Amino acid sequence: LNRVSGLILFSRGFSCLLLRRVRHCYACAFLMIYIALGVAIGTGSAAAADAIPGEEFCNREIESIRFVGNDVTKAAVLIREVPQKLGAQCSLDDIIDGIQNIQDLGLFKSVRAELELVDALLELRYIVDEKIFILPLPRLSRTSDGELRVGVQIRWENFLGRLHRLKLTSEKRQEDNGRGRSGFVHSARYTVPRFLGSDFGLFLNVAAERRNVELEQNEVTFGEAERQSFVFETQIARWLNQSKGVRGLRYHAGFRVIDREYDVTSGEAGPFTDGTDLSFVFGVENQLVRRDTYRRRGKSYGFAFRFADEQLASSFSYKRLDMWGIWYLPLVDPQKNLNVQLRLGLSDGAPFGDHSFSIGGGDVLRGVDKGRDTGDILMLLNVEYLSGFFSYPAWRWVVFLDAGNVFETNDVDLLDQNLSGGLGLRYKLRSLANTDLRIDLAWDPDRNSVRPFFASRLTF
Repeated sequence: LNRVSGLILFSRGFSCLLLRRVRHCYACAFLMIYIALGVAIGTGSAAAADAIPGEEFCNREIESIRFVGNDVTKAAVLIREVPQKLGAQCSLDDIIDGIQNIQDLGLFKSVRAELELVDALLELRYIVDEKIFILPLPRLSRTSDGELRVGVQIRWENFLGRLHRLKLTSEKRQEDNGRGRSGFVHSARYTVPRFLGSDFGLFLNVAAERRNVELEQNEVTFGEAERQSFVFETQIARWLNQSKGVRGLRYHAGFRVIDREYDVTSGEAGPFTDGTDLSFVFGVENQLVRRDTYRRRGKSYGFAFRFADEQLASSFSYKRLDMWGIWYLPLVDPQKNLNVQLRLGLSDGAPFGDHSFSIGGGDVLRGVDKGRDTGDILMLLNVEYLSGFFSYPAWRWVVFLDAGNVFETNDVDLLDQNLSGGLGLRYKLRSLANTDLRIDLAWDPDRNSVRPFFASRLTF
């Protein structure tokens, strides 16, 4: 398939999706994967970088490397992303790779480099324009699934200027656009990609909640309850790649403790139980994603294995495996992209009488109610074709397809798949780190209608 024929087939397949109810269309889902890969043929990398001012001096050794505009970000964070080394022969390829590596951090609106002779010695300068990293804001938002959230959130994307990520949240959440069940959630998340240039990183999460919930499973409602939970989780990561940057292969290991209680207010608890879940996790991830101004390129894939056992101080015993692959495929036009995500989940149970996986919602399968179906096996495909407006590149329109389902371990039917799709808009907030506005109009196969989804982050 060439690029044009691939787009034609994609359009025809999407038209079929909107004209039919395709809940049992597994073959169609794989056809869309084939079409998506066909569209990707003929793609290319980003446009070549601009010329480096002073490149005519790149015939000698680099005597100094300096950064300009990094008022918050530490130079030590940036120098580890630069392949060009002090005292080494000047290399334009390494300098340009350094521009891309620094841009991939997601901290800067722009990055450029220049060479200059200072007292007959060659100096390499990287000039950056930092984004806004900290957002201490009163929080009033609506999730893509219609949950209203009111409270306070502090999101600090470049904490201490070392690429650390801190997120503090304290808010009230209420379902059904503020008319449904409500409760309070408090959390603190802290991520360290690397400790002071070492090969090790850290993830820490502490959370507590007290909220009203519906005790429902597989479309069977057992009752209503107030749920109280406390979570403590930590993981240590180790990078395996040769560079000192934050791209490439790493593995992580750690543990998580969840203590949960249900106070049933009506009906009965059904399969849901109190207890303490102590689980251990090990995983591997290869992060090879490049960031351009308005799109991403590259791939990311990995797996995580989690287990708990009653003989290891847990109230539950289970095993769970998550695998994923994400591809960001740039098309020839620099404002067009094809993004594909595949996820597979396998487990033999879950804590608190629940299931490991659920389907539906604005971040999983748009158009389908969040958590409509639950199970212990997950299959999921997300495909997005993005195209920017030439005069307004921060705006992008999207055609997307979501396909997948969850199954019980003793009731697996690979031909039974949910299939939905729709149209959307994306807006890139260049001044804020890792922030994109998202509007999706998704086809609801259950109600034969269109559902809107709004969010401040991308699907994947």
